[in-house]
Amino acid sequence: MFFERKELFDKLVNELLGINRVADKSSEERSWQLIEEAKRDWLDARAYFNAVTEPELIDHAIYTLGAAEKRYVYLLKKAREERFFQEKLSL
Repeated sequence: MFFERKELFDKLVNELLGINRVADKSSEERSWQLIEEAKRDWLDARAYFNAVTEPELIDHAIYTLGAAEKRYVYLLKKAREERFFQEKLSL
């Protein structure tokens, strides 16, 4: 039962984030596009956090930055697990 739920959860997350487990060229390209988009979102969130001056918006900036960072890190981790972009991701 636990494993069925985990598989269902993983499938749902992958569909929501646009990641397919099939390692064909279009899937790799789409995954790379998602990673690049997540990186831009993260950098934009950092810039927003650094620029915000209104006290009411500071919490929003923190939340936005945290969410963007978690998405970016998650996509990088999934790409490594799927063995996508070995030459691009090796740091």
